[in-house]
Amino acid sequence: LPLTLLAFLSACHKWVPLEPPVAQAIAEEEPGTVRVTLADNSRVVLKEPHVSGDSLIGLDDTVGVPLEEVQQVEAQRANTLATVGLVVGALALAYIALGFIACAGGACR
Repeated sequence: LPLTLLAFLSACHKWVPLEPPVAQAIAEEEPGTVRVTLADNSRVVLKEPHVSGDSLIGLDDTVGVPLEEVQQVEAQRANTLATVGLVVGALALAYIALGFIACAGGACR
């Protein structure tokens, strides 16, 4: 159960828009992962982004996005409310399952 909860906790994230200008937002916030929406509405996810010249570059330097094509940049943030809800829900389901198992074993008579 603890390993399952740990896996769920790592999945509770949301995308939060960064305020323009992009270069300044990246420098100030230093986000670990960003989702970039381009002028053609396609999206690119970059890990450890940085600005180099007139491009937004990811950690592996294989994907570069010209700043002039960037419509929006969103940073990945923890979603505390969803995390708490998931943990409470998982614990409630575990408690109910244990109750059914106990009753099936004759403990409820």
